[in-house]
Amino acid sequence: MEDSKLLESEGFQVLKTLGSGAQGNVFLVHQQQLGFLAAKVMKNDFFDTTEWDIAGILSKDPPQTCPFIIRNIAAKQFDKSTIILMDYANMEV
Repeated sequence: MEDSKLLESEGFQVLKTLGSGAQGNVFLVHQQQLGFLAAKVMKNDFFDTTEWDIAGILSKDPPQTCPFIIRNIAAKQFDKSTIILMDYANMEV
């Protein structure tokens, strides 16, 4: 519940929970300017800046080169948590 409140305070409409685990939760969110996104809210202890940097390098490749990589859009760190915004891959599995 705390994670969804954090997202709402940042202007996102939380539509549903996509997944959860020991490191945090992933939500389907909507924001007027960005559209539908997946928002991962994780504890700062689990946020790895090296992994974020590598994901940024990979996301610069043309989509046809790395079609299976979900694009990270932005990250914002707070006192206890970090929000990572990424493309929402609606696989409907």
